[in-house]
Amino acid sequence: MGSCKIRWITGTALIMVMEALITGGISQVSGQEECGNLVGLGVLLGCQDFIVKDKPKVAPSARCCEAINSIGMNCTCKLITKEIEQTISMEKLLYVAQACGQPLPPGTQCGSYKVPPVPVA
Repeated sequence: MGSCKIRWITGTALIMVMEALITGGISQVSGQEECGNLVGLGVLLGCQDFIVKDKPKVAPSARCCEAINSIGMNCTCKLITKEIEQTISMEKLLYVAQACGQPLPPGTQCGSYKVPPVPVA
């Protein structure tokens, strides 16, 4: 029962943060690439169960990958705020993106998170 309550609170917090972004009026980020208010947020909503901090790292669902592949990670990364980063695991987001065939190159800025370099073996 406690686990269900925590999941509900985490999900509610993520939705509230996303609503704040939507009402904030983000319409163009980078000057050339248009990222509508709802475009990048679709990945976060479609993949919520796979990127929240309080869950284990698991392979994403087909629905999550469909969101990532149709939206892409560029807009999603540009819309991630510090508030969203408090709710989701950036490492899990990178894992999910890679598992869905949309890996982010080292050095890419995703929210305030910078994708680390690939370790040299």
